[in-house]
Amino acid sequence: METKISTNEELVHRKIAESGDEGISQQELARKLGISTRELATTVKKLINKKMIIKKAVKENGKPVIKLFAVRRIEEQQIYVNLGSIEDIPCFTCKLLFKCDNGAHVTPSSCTKLSNWILSSVA
Repeated sequence: METKISTNEELVHRKIAESGDEGISQQELARKLGISTRELATTVKKLINKKMIIKKAVKENGKPVIKLFAVRRIEEQQIYVNLGSIEDIPCFTCKLLFKCDNGAHVTPSSCTKLSNWILSSVA
């Protein structure tokens, strides 16, 4: 898979990113950039393959419209998760974890360790 990005791809990606959470239709993008829809379709396909943009069906004035959205990179987002409330779940240290499943011999609904933990957490 290609890792380098061409100037044309960079320009298309930038315009899609500028549209933000509203996205932009491929026809509107072609009009704004002044390029043919065929040339744009090729570039869009490359950017989708590189996971830089996505296509999504959205409703606009009650009609479904396919729009392009820029994919935010993970390093751009900062997600903080507090694991304090789940760190004591007995499942994490249980030897039967990989055998535990609904319909199996060991199930979450019949596990006394899990039930006791839930009751102690609620109390």
